Amino acid sequence: MNNSHVQPGFTSSCAQQNMEGIHCDLLVIGAGMAGMVAGARAAVNGLDVVVAGNPSSLVFSSGIMDYLGVYPAGSKAFLDDPEEVLDRLARDFPNHAYALAGHDKILDGFGFVKTMLEDAGLPYTQHSGAAIVKNMVVATAMGTIRPGFMVPETMAAGALENGEQKTTLLVVSIKGLNGFSAAQVAQGLASRFARTIPLEVELPGIPTGVPPQILAGRLEDVKIQDALISQLLSHAPKADIIGLPAVCGIEDSPGIMAGLAARVNRPLFEIPGPSPSIPGLRLKNAFENVLAGTGARLLSNIRIKAPVFDGKRFTLTAEFDTESVQIRAKGVVLATGRFFGKGLHARRERIVEPVFHLDVAQPTGRHLWHDNRFFTPKGHAINRAGIETDGLFRPLDERGRPVYTHLYAAGSILAHNDWARLKSGSGTAIVSACSAVDAFIEARGGGDGI
Repeated sequence: MNNSHVQPGFTSSCAQQNMEGIHCDLLVIGAGMAGMVAGARAAVNGLDVVVAGNPSSLVFSSGIMDYLGVYPAGSKAFLDDPEEVLDRLARDFPNHAYALAGHDKILDGFGFVKTMLEDAGLPYTQHSGAAIVKNMVVATAMGTIRPGFMVPETMAAGALENGEQKTTLLVVSIKGLNGFSAAQVAQGLASRFARTIPLEVELPGIPTGVPPQILAGRLEDVKIQDALISQLLSHAPKADIIGLPAVCGIEDSPGIMAGLAARVNRPLFEIPGPSPSIPGLRLKNAFENVLAGTGARLLSNIRIKAPVFDGKRFTLTAEFDTESVQIRAKGVVLATGRFFGKGLHARRERIVEPVFHLDVAQPTGRHLWHDNRFFTPKGHAINRAGIETDGLFRPLDERGRPVYTHLYAAGSILAHNDWARLKSGSGTAIVSACSAVDAFIEARGGGDGI
């Protein structure tokens, strides 16, 4: 095998690879949530894995991981316990990832990711109730609330219970940071607390319109933290809890938040804001560190095309700029995402999958892609288009048969999941990625030609 290692985050040059190509057990195409989880699941189980894709898409993530926040689509109420509606979802969409995997496998996937991220220095929190599977409710920079099943530890103190909180919330914004207004958040959350107080602080050396990643880096400086604390101390006695924009460091956000909370003697929590998202950047870094620690190879900004299967192995061409290299893999996980990630492509009359040219479950005509109402409560049919799989997450052909024995699909490319409306994106990515890798591992153990 070719054991050359490409450091995560490094833009791979094909000239640096063995001229005979790259050989691996499992190739994961895509480096979003599903791709990173699949790569990690495979690597920690001892597989030689290559992840090919652009992990920067994770920067668009709020950092909050969903199981299922709303069902059915269009419901105005958040789900308290996602498991309660799984049977209904399975009846409505028998080939949905959750219907194929089941509740226990979903929880196993979340547990795997939670442990993995904690080991990478990015702890996550779930509902604290003993043996109870529940969603939390998290505040956003828009002054709204949203459900979340697993949230970064830095957001946990702000998780809300149903009903009004008998506490006073101090919301803090930082002058120069666009997209976060303490006044807007305080007003939006006013009905959820006994009282909300907005406060804008000014930190030294922070210009107008500072990018969040720059500000997050500056907040790792003890002197900048001191300036923040000095302004908070005069207002902290008025509040029971304090919310800050999610820019409190990149490398050690849990430690920074714990230190700040101790100094003001109040619980602190981060409030996720618009992209680029610092919690998403932390997630990207953590996944990259996990892959690096396991010896997995990450090929960034690579285009994968021209797959060929000889009955035992896949051979695919990886292109970077004007160079190319062949990758030979015993199995492939397709985690290329939807339209934004170019995992699906909308032609004039039909939606296609451009790498393996897989069959895409979709409405029978373009006129059925969208409802006449833009804000239709039930959502648009195009958002449920995607790849159908069997219970092992192997893509199916038009006759309902696996296209290849060791080709799998994971994440938002899967059919029947309007993830943005159902608040189910992370959970679907996690359970499909783990299930696909587990199926490949089981096939290897069973001597299934690999």
